[in-house]
Amino acid sequence: MRALVGCVAFLVAVASSVAAQSRVDAGVSAGVVRITGQRSEQVVSGVLEYEPSSWLSLYVIPAVLHVSDSTNRGTVSSSGLGDLPVVAAVSRTLLTPWSPTFGASLVAVLPTGNASCALGNGQTAAGMDLGVGLSPGRAHLSADASRSISGVSAQSSLNAPKATTLHLEGGYDVSPRWTWMASVGVDVGTADSTQALSRVIGVGVRHTLAAPLMVTVDGSHGLTAASPQWVLSVGLGTAFAGASPVTPTTPLRRIRTTFSTGITGKLGCR
Repeated sequence: MRALVGCVAFLVAVASSVAAQSRVDAGVSAGVVRITGQRSEQVVSGVLEYEPSSWLSLYVIPAVLHVSDSTNRGTVSSSGLGDLPVVAAVSRTLLTPWSPTFGASLVAVLPTGNASCALGNGQTAAGMDLGVGLSPGRAHLSADASRSISGVSAQSSLNAPKATTLHLEGGYDVSPRWTWMASVGVDVGTADSTQALSRVIGVGVRHTLAAPLMVTVDGSHGLTAASPQWVLSVGLGTAFAGASPVTPTTPLRRIRTTFSTGITGKLGCR
């Protein structure tokens, strides 16, 4: 009996320790993207982050979309839920100068959108990310690579499905509350038959209102005809990280996951 009581007490202590170490963060973003001269998209997305330990983070990123096509005959549009990205990220920071961080993540995109209305891909997709980050002084630098491993593109409707996407991001804390950021995203490898490789540059700013609540503003501009012409996203919450190389809440990834729900085919439900 004493052994049973001891085991129960031990499990309760472990559970209490895990609960004390875990945390939940959330945020909401609103954005607009001009994909081509005719097609545009407006999105409101949320992000819910659960961090059961210092090395593991889990994310769910639902979104509501409004996409429209302008033609000579008028404007056609569709609205509704998009596909649902779910992300599991692991990372390890070394206690050495510049605090190098190594990480990896797996992403699954669930077909919650209505593919017949061009609001999703209609099938599950999976992808993976590998990255590294450094923090020399007030600067924050990161590099990562993303690739789909099954199904259609798990990266974003803004990236070529069969390509590997490379991200280089840099940020600088100009004050305890303000961080300015710049980024470059490049698709490399094989272009899909329906979508060429994309090249984008981005800038952003993060302002801490009252820790940990922050507001973010991010924008990007396409450098090739296959890239989205421009993207603007504004976010508010506690789930927007800066230097982590594999979380979906760093600058270019904030843009990518905000518009990651898949826009395929002609608009208008069929």
